[in-house]
Amino acid sequence: MEALTRADTVLLGVAAYVAVMALVRLMRRRRDQLVADVQRQVAAHRKRAKRPHDERTHDAA
Repeated sequence: MEALTRADTVLLGVAAYVAVMALVRLMRRRRDQLVADVQRQVAAHRKRAKRPHDERTHDAA
């Protein structure tokens, strides 16, 4: 089996770099989606918590 030439090594390095950068972009996008989802949930929870206490007791009854 032949050893890798310099050109093969360069191409392999470029391909590895592109693959890692694509993975990083996907992971960052997913992280941003998760953060936005948690922020929406927190905002909804705070909105429900701000309702007057009387309304919550009447809703449960």
